[in-house]
Amino acid sequence: MQKILPIMPMTDLRVQAKEILAQAQQQPIIITQNGRASVVMLNYQLYNEMIAQCEQLELLAYTEREGWATASEESLQKIWDNPTDAAYDDWQVLYGLSTR
Repeated sequence: MQKILPIMPMTDLRVQAKEILAQAQQQPIIITQNGRASVVMLNYQLYNEMIAQCEQLELLAYTEREGWATASEESLQKIWDNPTDAAYDDWQVLYGLSTR
């Protein structure tokens, strides 16, 4: 379940900057402007961790794409020709969907 973040208007930030910055060290805070979400304040360390995770995911996706691109036709056939995949193909034919 996703945690609900506190929401504060920009005017509160102007008046209570020190307190809100302290709270942002504990959890991200959504700052609104004209009643709409404008920015998210969060701890600098958490920001860096999120960026590092994004970079790791990008590298993983790139590595996976490269792995599939360099796989031989024979190895791909071994992956695709299995009982589970055959059942999926049967389901596609049953419902009139295109198969490979």
